[in-house]
Amino acid sequence: MHRASWWYGIALFPVVVLTAVTSRFAATAFFSAASAPDAPLGLDVAWFVLQTLSFWVGIGVAVVVLGCLLADLRALGGNETWSPSPLWGLAGVVHFGGVVFTELLLVSVPALSYYLYRRHVHVGSP
Repeated sequence: MHRASWWYGIALFPVVVLTAVTSRFAATAFFSAASAPDAPLGLDVAWFVLQTLSFWVGIGVAVVVLGCLLADLRALGGNETWSPSPLWGLAGVVHFGGVVFTELLLVSVPALSYYLYRRHVHVGSP
């Protein structure tokens, strides 16, 4: 039985949720701090740095999740126990889009969770 270890990268998908929420919160806090005349000096810059950092970390992790998902689909392509459809790759694309449009995470998180569950049931874990 073939056991590819690409699923480790797919399992990082909750990090994207965390970074997307952090990025959105920091952006809101940035605009509040920038418009408040009595805000401490540099607070708006700190929120901007947090927003930018969390956004780009989210992009990076989403690329890893998508790449590992596609590699896992390819590795399991001819498996006797479970050969997942290449359409599962759409879950990774939607998850990548969730970095910017957080509403998409409501679709991709359950889909990626179900993919990992099905993978575990049919292929097992290392």
